[in-house]
Amino acid sequence: MLSPPARRIAGFGLRFLLVYGALVAAWPLLAHVHRPAYCALGNVLFGGGEASARFRPLDGPQDLDIEVRLTKRGPPLVSAVMKNDSRLVGYMPLISLVALVLASPIPWKRRRKALVLGLALVTVFVAVRMSIPIRRDFSRPDALQVHHPGAFGRWLLDVSERALLDAPASFFVVPVLIWVLVAFRREDWELVTRPRDPERA
Repeated sequence: MLSPPARRIAGFGLRFLLVYGALVAAWPLLAHVHRPAYCALGNVLFGGGEASARFRPLDGPQDLDIEVRLTKRGPPLVSAVMKNDSRLVGYMPLISLVALVLASPIPWKRRRKALVLGLALVTVFVAVRMSIPIRRDFSRPDALQVHHPGAFGRWLLDVSERALLDAPASFFVVPVLIWVLVAFRREDWELVTRPRDPERA
């Protein structure tokens, strides 16, 4: 028979898998809402200045579903186009945080507060992920170059891209850290890890 802490952990794991699985499966339906919101965020954050990026959703069920037009205002005016995966960059971190919070063994009032704060922090994380390829392309030594980061800056961009975009679990690790930060108090961990009272065995 499972101990109370083990039952709580198992219950959390089951709830997480159910919510997370449902949200992953719902992508074809939610993509029509998420893509415009993703582009709106990108256009607000990166749409102005000497180096600007304009985000536009693409039609069809494709992985690279966002077109990003990079423009260097010059003179001369220089532009280039790259594509972006809004599901991997934005949707997966979002639903990871949502599933973790909704599955948490804490009161619903605290879950709601954790969800609001967690979504704000995940949005910051998504914005950082969006910015990396934009910064990278505007730093290349070609006609589009605006930033001159130097050797250390280029190394830092490369490390950031590999750690926050290319790593298979990059969309999940940071939401887990955010979840721990916004959802739990010390007494919650004590409740989960508290040994079973031998008098109640």
